Amino acid sequence: MPPKPKLSKAEKEKLKAEEDIRKAAEEEELKAKQEEELKEKKKKEKEEEAQKKKRENEEKKDRKVEMNELNALLASNREALQNLHNERRKQMKWNRYLRCDGSPDPTIQGEINTYINLRLEDKDHDDVESVFKASELDTKLIDELNFLLEDTPPEEITAREKELYNQTKEEVQTLIKKKMDAATLRLLQEATDRADPETFNLQFELKSPDVCLSLWGNLSKNPRIKSFEFAKQGLTFEIPRVLCLSDCAIRVLDPKYDHYSPTCKSYYPRQKFKPVEVPIEEPKPEEEEEKKEEEKKDEEAEVKEKEPTDYTLESIDLMAALAELDGGPKEEEEEIEKKEEEKEEDIEEYEEPKTPEPLEWEDFEDDEDVVDLRANDIVGGVFHFDLMTLPPQPKTLNKWIVTRMVDPPEIEYIDYVADSITQLPKENQSSGNTPVQGEKRDDKPGIGITMKLPSHALFSEEPLIARWDFTKKYWRQDGFTDMNYDEDNRIFSFKTAYFGTFALLQDSHLNMPFQSWELRPHKTNAAVLTIIAAIVEVEIEIKDAMCCLSKPDDKPELEGIRNKWVTPKELVKIMKEAGINLFPAEDSSKYVSIQNKNPVVTNWAYEQMALLSSAIAFSWSKWNSEMETSDKVLFQGSEALEDEPLLEEDWCIYLQTKKRSMKLKCTEFDEEFSEDYAEGTTFQSNLYHLVLSQCSEEAKERVHNSSYQYVDCVEQILKATKILTYS
Repeated sequence: MPPKPKLSKAEKEKLKAEEDIRKAAEEEELKAKQEEELKEKKKKEKEEEAQKKKRENEEKKDRKVEMNELNALLASNREALQNLHNERRKQMKWNRYLRCDGSPDPTIQGEINTYINLRLEDKDHDDVESVFKASELDTKLIDELNFLLEDTPPEEITAREKELYNQTKEEVQTLIKKKMDAATLRLLQEATDRADPETFNLQFELKSPDVCLSLWGNLSKNPRIKSFEFAKQGLTFEIPRVLCLSDCAIRVLDPKYDHYSPTCKSYYPRQKFKPVEVPIEEPKPEEEEEKKEEEKKDEEAEVKEKEPTDYTLESIDLMAALAELDGGPKEEEEEIEKKEEEKEEDIEEYEEPKTPEPLEWEDFEDDEDVVDLRANDIVGGVFHFDLMTLPPQPKTLNKWIVTRMVDPPEIEYIDYVADSITQLPKENQSSGNTPVQGEKRDDKPGIGITMKLPSHALFSEEPLIARWDFTKKYWRQDGFTDMNYDEDNRIFSFKTAYFGTFALLQDSHLNMPFQSWELRPHKTNAAVLTIIAAIVEVEIEIKDAMCCLSKPDDKPELEGIRNKWVTPKELVKIMKEAGINLFPAEDSSKYVSIQNKNPVVTNWAYEQMALLSSAIAFSWSKWNSEMETSDKVLFQGSEALEDEPLLEEDWCIYLQTKKRSMKLKCTEFDEEFSEDYAEGTTFQSNLYHLVLSQCSEEAKERVHNSSYQYVDCVEQILKATKILTYS
């Protein structure tokens, strides 16, 4: 192959020039292409931004319409409820005015004071039967005052009226105690006449629905007596030798009410209060005017110094003219377009309620033995275990009956503190019956008590025992040893170093957090809420404006409240008194490990669940507690028109936030969570409109036919249990 001819210098330069031109052309073409792509990209982004703005504007419009509709419905229900309760309260006042049973009106100071004074002056009816009968009316008066304090709206009751009602309650409670003491004293004075023919001691028991009084009087002074049982009370107590040889009596009084705990400072939430910031003092108007004048003078001086020359002015005018020729009109057009867009986007948004700042709670700072009533509930009421002096008994001398007078005629209590418990180190006080080497026999040993737990209270764990300190007004746990709990027979035993007022306690948050929950409709205006708590499984039936505890049905302790139809407030009260506390307090987050959900979101969810509950079932979701943010609430939902259990595939997951509600694609059984919408759905402003847009006509009819009283009943139960936060 012949070799290529060598190119001349001119030819090489020509080729190089052509190559440079080609490269320049390619670069120009590439630059033009890039500019075109950039232009297209900006155009596309602008279109997408416009579409996004359009969607947002449409969402704002829809949201405002939907939220206004929802709020109108809720407001209508609230107004109807308010009118109903106003009429009910008026009727109650009228019925109270027309009552002619001789009972005083506890809200009228003149009537109640006259009633109390007449009762205190009446010494002829201090026999135990009369006192028991009168105490029924006293208890009703206390219940009436409690109901008024709980039921009356804040705007209809003044602080002064609240104070008077509470004061009246205390006075009636004191009246009951004084009359019980008077009846006890009369029984003790008649001890010889009432002595048991076998033991020759006073043995008396009387029980009513409101109170139980049991009394033992030591007449025989028999040292062989080691213990005694009050059968009606279900309580057995040991009698130390020192008491067997003395003129003493032991009383166990079991009233219906606990008026000690509300006087304790740990009974109420202890909120932390942030220090108030002191506002900075603003300058006086005269000083402000002087400052403004000085600033104005300084600005004028600066302008004079920077005044441009004629040459600079001409240059500025020339540059402005060039800028106007080059791109001025385009910039003006863009500004006009921008203003028009802004004008189009200026759509009024639905005003969101502000999320309140999370409350912080003070730590319980007191002695180790002092009971925190925010963390413990008194279950089964309180009982008084009192040691008192047996008054002189009447003696027969010839034909005369001689009785030594006791002045004043009052019960004389005996102070008793066990030696061993006060002398032993604290670590040995709970070590059982093992005696300390070298310890001498106690003159005043601890009093052993064995009691059957109250038949109307459910204890899910070993109860705690506490005594009331009248001086410092709190419950204490010191002074007790040898605690033993027989769960099968429901028998609790302990030794106490003191006589006094006792109570059994149970952890308030024993059943929290809940394992799961489900709200299932039965029919229009009827539903059932099932909560599987940490220890018990509970079913609450809801029908119209009333509700009842239907399960557990295998606990005899709940027989008195099971299937008893009451209002939601009454249900909360009787369930807590019975030992089933499923109702978190405002500071329960301090004692239970939970993720505090946004209260605005959860309250909206409860309100809308209640509106839909005649046709839609709701249930817990495992994803709810796994959310990192508290502003997102997740739960399951399904249409449920038949009163039958739902299948796993019937359920779908809903996500609720402050601004949106959506049905999600993921299920409860997926390995990973996703916020993708379910196919064929989109988000809406609230759960109520979202569910109604997807459910059947029959379901819609049920929802629309739900009464406002039923909706309110469901809402109250949901807000009381706080299932979205505590499960």
